[in-house]
Amino acid sequence: MGTPRYPVGMQDFARLRETGMTYVDKTEFIYRMANEGGEAYFLSRPRRFGKSLLVSTMRYYFEGRRDLFEGLAVDTLETKWTCHPVLLLDLSRGKFETLQHLHDVLGEQCRKYEAQYDLPVDPQLSYGARLGRIIDRAAEATGERVVVLIDEYDAPMLDSLDDDTRLRQVRAIMRDFYSPLKAMADKLRFVFLTGITKFSQMSIFSELNNLNNISMVPGWDAICGITEDEIRRHMWRGVEDLARLNGCSPEQMMDRLRERYDGYHFSRAMVDIYNPFSLVKTFQNKEVINHWFDTGTPTWLLGVMEKVNFELNNLEGIVAENESFNAPAERAANPVAVLFQSGYLTIKGYDAEADLYTLGVPNREVREGLGKALIQYINVPLDNRSWLREGFFAFRRGGDISDFMELLKDFYASIPYDISNDNERHYQAILYAVLASFGADVTCEDRTSRGRADLVLRLPDAIYIIELKYGRSVADAMEQLHRKDYAAKYAHDGRPVRLLGINLSTETRTIDGWQLEANRNS
Repeated sequence: MGTPRYPVGMQDFARLRETGMTYVDKTEFIYRMANEGGEAYFLSRPRRFGKSLLVSTMRYYFEGRRDLFEGLAVDTLETKWTCHPVLLLDLSRGKFETLQHLHDVLGEQCRKYEAQYDLPVDPQLSYGARLGRIIDRAAEATGERVVVLIDEYDAPMLDSLDDDTRLRQVRAIMRDFYSPLKAMADKLRFVFLTGITKFSQMSIFSELNNLNNISMVPGWDAICGITEDEIRRHMWRGVEDLARLNGCSPEQMMDRLRERYDGYHFSRAMVDIYNPFSLVKTFQNKEVINHWFDTGTPTWLLGVMEKVNFELNNLEGIVAENESFNAPAERAANPVAVLFQSGYLTIKGYDAEADLYTLGVPNREVREGLGKALIQYINVPLDNRSWLREGFFAFRRGGDISDFMELLKDFYASIPYDISNDNERHYQAILYAVLASFGADVTCEDRTSRGRADLVLRLPDAIYIIELKYGRSVADAMEQLHRKDYAAKYAHDGRPVRLLGINLSTETRTIDGWQLEANRNS
């Protein structure tokens, strides 16, 4: 058996199969959609989660290319292999920064199929009318109903969120473009759309009443992304290679992969999903580092968060109703839905009786990325923090907390006075951002029955409950930790609980005192 090859960035299913790339079989999901009675589906998943490869796989399935599916689940399930005309409308690769960019992309998508079906280009027609003609001709030419696959249907709107006028114009164009999907339902065998979020006033949702949104439906959790069982069945060689290079056992390597890339839950069924892009990139490059987040946080997402003054340091323990996930991206007063759909939050728990979801950050990769984004957002210098990171990990491995606290004091002192805010919350956000950017399991405003702890830091060998004061005293911080008894929440955790009080000076704007003690009940 040769060295495994991993399809980083490869989105064409035929090329993947013909070149012998590693493939995690998702074809049973495709068969289920095609044969369970539904004819129109929508799937929301974060960027780089395998949506484009899934759409490409659907294309070849509906084109009847059985040769590409030999040995896969659908090869034993499908008996007909009917060849349907397939229109794959790919909006995933365009940058829609102006209306002209949108016209260029839609024009190109239409011209491709107008040429294939020998239709003259009529610039007087709207894009919706052109798509309708293509569907008509494809059905007429083949005698089969048409399959329409739209990858990243919402990309033009997402790129326009920072401009309300352009967003209205883009939405109107796209509403027209998608209109044949309802008007010509009798000529369509199957419609599938992928995207990140939902937009209001889109005919695709308001008028296509048979559209089946499977994004949060149990049973479809693993349609994109990779489960641990799939790693063990299809990618175990990659785990073994990484373990050998890092001098650890395969199970120890799985622990590292799980901490950094796992933890996504897309429904109340709580099926664990790994980030596929990061996992495949790790196996290819032999480095367990951040891959997905570091490809760049979408500017539209940061824009939405800034618009509503959403606090990045308060992303754990969010309680959301089911309706919260349907909030349109452009109108959401609170971007919880967008953060969930974009992969920055995930489901951490579900209360069936109350129909309430608890959300939080999925894994170390996202936590580190959000921490770095928060540091940038609050305008704290990012340069030359390697000494602080080194000090934190020395402490995390069992070193003296005194050494780390001295480094943290120096870090606070290095922040220019003109970007420091004279309030406790600012310094709390900085400490959260620093710890999160190191991948630490840290919670800000940790909720208990007696109130909220400023920060809770969970290390492998201990839990630290932190209370910060600004311009007061360490004694005040320790008094609150005891009076509120935040530690009671962790009485059955198994790790010792330690109380850390910190005071920051209003004059020096850095730590002027701290105290650590073991919780008396630990």
